[in-house]
Amino acid sequence: MRSLVFGITLLFLSSGTAFPAVVAEQVVAIVNGQLLFQSDLVRNQIFFKEEPNTVQDLIHHKLLLLEAKRFILSPPEEEEVDLSFKALQQQFPDETAFNNVLKETGLTIEGLKREIMDHVWVKKLIRDRITFFIFITDQEVAHYYEQHQEINEGEDKVRAILEKEKEAIKIKEYLARITSQANIEINVR
Repeated sequence: MRSLVFGITLLFLSSGTAFPAVVAEQVVAIVNGQLLFQSDLVRNQIFFKEEPNTVQDLIHHKLLLLEAKRFILSPPEEEEVDLSFKALQQQFPDETAFNNVLKETGLTIEGLKREIMDHVWVKKLIRDRITFFIFITDQEVAHYYEQHQEINEGEDKVRAILEKEKEAIKIKEYLARITSQANIEINVR
């Protein structure tokens, strides 16, 4: 066997065929036939800190993005993407630091804007299909005050807290439903 491999290698080398170097990347998961790479996870950890930070989070983000593209027919407005891009850029101390991180992650500005668009699209899905249907009753506000007597927050702040809590529950339920219907393979070592 060893001589066969050596012979094939020698044959290729003597034929003058040059093989370009290929960078292999680890596939961390496959979601409905779409590959998710280790670099996707790293970029999300760097640029979208509150967003997918584990393989499971990345899978959920991909599922939500697929849902967004299925139900939210119009992509996010360019202005919204540009605003998010500028806000993200301001997280870095200066333009050089930002450009260095882009280079390290293998992204171009256009590539980063595409990823930002995907994140905005997911936020739009959550806003239009989940948050829109959340209502906080006066009884829920009163109950919150009863449970948290030490809090002196105004009613608007309490409503916002309760909306966030309900939103988290609804997103978890939504993810459970779409995850159960998805074809997911996780390949983490």
